[in-house]
Amino acid sequence: PPERDINLLLLGPTGVGKTTFINAFANYIVNDTLEEAVKDEIQAIIPSSFSFTLPDSFDEKSIHFGDKNEQETLGDRIESNTQLCRSFVFPIGERNLRMIDTPGVGDTRGFEQDKRNFQEILTYIAQYEHLNGVCIMLKPNEERLTIHFRFCVNELLRHLPVDATENLIFIFTNARSTFFAPGNTKRLVEKMLKEHQTAHGVLVPFSRDNSFLFDSEPFRYLAIIKNGIELGEEQTASYVRSWDHSVKEYCRFVTHVVALPLLAVSSTLSLNEAEQLIRKLPRPIAETAKLIEENIQLAQEYKKKILINPEIASEGIPQNDAFVVKLKHPRTVCVGERCCRIIDSGDEKKVEYLHICHGECYLSGVVQETLYDPKLEECTAMNP
Repeated sequence: PPERDINLLLLGPTGVGKTTFINAFANYIVNDTLEEAVKDEIQAIIPSSFSFTLPDSFDEKSIHFGDKNEQETLGDRIESNTQLCRSFVFPIGERNLRMIDTPGVGDTRGFEQDKRNFQEILTYIAQYEHLNGVCIMLKPNEERLTIHFRFCVNELLRHLPVDATENLIFIFTNARSTFFAPGNTKRLVEKMLKEHQTAHGVLVPFSRDNSFLFDSEPFRYLAIIKNGIELGEEQTASYVRSWDHSVKEYCRFVTHVVALPLLAVSSTLSLNEAEQLIRKLPRPIAETAKLIEENIQLAQEYKKKILINPEIASEGIPQNDAFVVKLKHPRTVCVGERCCRIIDSGDEKKVEYLHICHGECYLSGVVQETLYDPKLEECTAMNP
C-alpha cells in the first residue's frame, strides 16, 4: 500500500553530491562498519566517476564505478550529471524508502533549462500519492548561494502548501571538512529563509532537528579500494570515523522522516495547475477585450446610421460573437521557422501556425499551451 512507502525528493545545486549521497546510503544500509563494506561488494546503483590524486606520486587517476546509462553523463562535469528524474527504492524494515533523484540546479545550459527541470520534477512526482520529505541539499561553508539555487528554493516554497514547511529537510554534504557542522552556509540559509518570511509571511523551520550532516568520502574510499589503490592506516582511520558518524546520522535522518506527516502531492500539483491556468489567462482576456472594443465600434457606427435612417432600428445592433471550438484530439505544434510565422497587427504580435507537427498527440504529463515543456521531447514528431 502507498502508506508503506517513504518518499523523499532530493533537490540541490549541480555538484552538491545527490548521486554520491544515494550511492553511499545504499552501502550504509547493508554494512554497519567500513571494514565489512571493504570485504563486501560495493553497492554502486548509480554510475558515476571522480578523479583521485595518488598521495605518493601526485598522479591523477580516474575512478569509475557502475554502468553508464542514458540518464547519467559521466564525461561532462559542468552539466548536471543527472539528466532526468528517477527514483531508487531501499527496503527499510517492512517499508520501502524511495529517494527521488533530480537534475541539479544551476545547469550551465542556462536559466531556462533550470525552469524546464523544475517542471520535469513536478510532472515526475505526480505519479506518487505523497511525499514524506523534501530534502534541500547544500555544501557547508558556501560563500554565497547562487541565483539559480535561490530560484530553485523560492520556486519550491511557492509550489508547496503553507502547512508543508515542516516536511522540508536540510542536508549538508561533504561535512567532514567542517567537522560535521553547517559552517558559513547556515548564515546564508537563515538569511534566505528570513527574506522569504518577510516577502510571503511563511516561516520555514531551520534547526538541528531538521538538518543533517553527512560525508560521502567513505563511499569514495570504497570505490578507490575496489579500483586496486591502497591507502595508509592514517587515511583509513579517518574514513572509518567518517563512516561511523554518517551511519548514525542516517539513522537519525530516517527516524525523523518517518515521524513527519504525509505531504499530499495533489495539493502541490493543484497549486502548480492553478499557476498554469493563470499564465494562460492573458490570451483569452486579450481576445475578449478586443471583441468588446470591436462591438463598441459597431454600436457607435450603427447609432450614426439610425440617426440618418430610423427604419433600420428594428434590425437590432450587429455584434461579433466569439465561441470556443474544442479540438477532437490534442495537437502538438512547434515554433520552428518553417512551422509558424509572426503576424504583426499593430498593437500586438500573433503566432500563426502553418503546420501541425502532430495531429493526435497524447503525451501524458504535458502542460498544455506551454513552450519548452521537456516532456515534448518524447513526442514522435519531435524525435522520429
